[in-house]
Amino acid sequence: GCIALALGWASARAASRDGPLDALARAVPRCDLRGVVQERAGGLGDLVWVEVISCDGRPRLADAGVVALDGGGDIGFEVDAEGWLLPLGEGPFDASLRRAGAHAVFDPRSVQRAPPEGGLAGVAHSLRRALRRATAPLEGDRAGLLRGLAIGDTSSLGPHAVETLRRAGLSHLVAVSGSNVAIVVGCLVWALAPLGLRARVAGALLGLALFVVVVGPEPSVLRAAAMGAVGLAALASGRRSEPLHALALALIAVIGARPHLALSVGLALSASATGGIVLWARPVARRLGWMPRPLALGLAATLSAQAAVAPLLIAVFGAVSVTAPAANLLALPAIAPATVLGLGAALAGALFEPAGRALARGAEPFVAWVLWVGDLLGAPAWASAEVSRGWALPLAAVVAALVCGALATRRGRGGVAPGAPG
Repeated sequence: GCIALALGWASARAASRDGPLDALARAVPRCDLRGVVQERAGGLGDLVWVEVISCDGRPRLADAGVVALDGGGDIGFEVDAEGWLLPLGEGPFDASLRRAGAHAVFDPRSVQRAPPEGGLAGVAHSLRRALRRATAPLEGDRAGLLRGLAIGDTSSLGPHAVETLRRAGLSHLVAVSGSNVAIVVGCLVWALAPLGLRARVAGALLGLALFVVVVGPEPSVLRAAAMGAVGLAALASGRRSEPLHALALALIAVIGARPHLALSVGLALSASATGGIVLWARPVARRLGWMPRPLALGLAATLSAQAAVAPLLIAVFGAVSVTAPAANLLALPAIAPATVLGLGAALAGALFEPAGRALARGAEPFVAWVLWVGDLLGAPAWASAEVSRGWALPLAAVVAALVCGALATRRGRGGVAPGAPG
């Protein structure tokens, strides 16, 4: 109920908001802008938080909102630009910009950018730069996939690799989310084991914040980070964190902080996949008891996530991957080693570049395996099936019924007791 209310409130707020930049952009003025890159939105450009904007014949505005701008640089870069402020239209591209949180578009005539100095943003920039240097000797797609697994940077992945990974149902690997956060938090808690519990939790929270700054505030990252923070808070208090309650709190926190994400397909896919795994993975794994347990758990998680996101995939893309369960099962053993070595290459490379390159070389066989799986199960014409978008609603009804059944079963077994600690 709380999630539904939060989603409704945030959707209304995201759809109806009209800030000072929206009104100013309608006049298409020439402006000087100073801001900070907040997020890299792929083909949509860079999302820049406007600290100050001065436009011809109009009052100067401070902290005015977000503009989409090409060539702003990495997250945290300081941007000084001169050009024209343009309003968002009604087309699909501008609609995507709105959903991403932009209020207007800035068409620059000149752009000057500078990397962040000091603070978490400065450290994050150093780590991103160290990972790029560490992976530079690797073959293009292998370097690109390692950066994608570690920090979600897919800029070096070639079009063929991107397409085959998508068709094989593996593109989620480079959209940093829950598994990456779990690896980061687990490594930090283990590394800080000699310290007391509260010190370990505080160190893990600081590391988690740095990881979010390095990767960027993508919807799946924010959802996973919020769930990680809830879990760490439960650990510090000595209470057990119920995954569904943690997911609910994470969604409310993320949407409350960034209401436009209520309209984000990325957040919907991330939350649906997580919910599917929480609800169905264990029951499915029990039915696969004839398989070795690690394989049963991996296949069950994949099938649960795919079932939960299928209505969204059909509604948005009109296609589903036929080979996704097999591809994810084959790729699974390589994901954690590649991710850990990629993160290690960034950390070590920031201190001693040869060490970073050695760790990147160590990760190369794992990313090569994932690329091979993607090519094997993503290249065939039958790997992805086109499905009429009209099937999305009936399938969503089926998934909703399965969710209700799983929740009733968990309550009956005491798995989700009202008032359980979360």
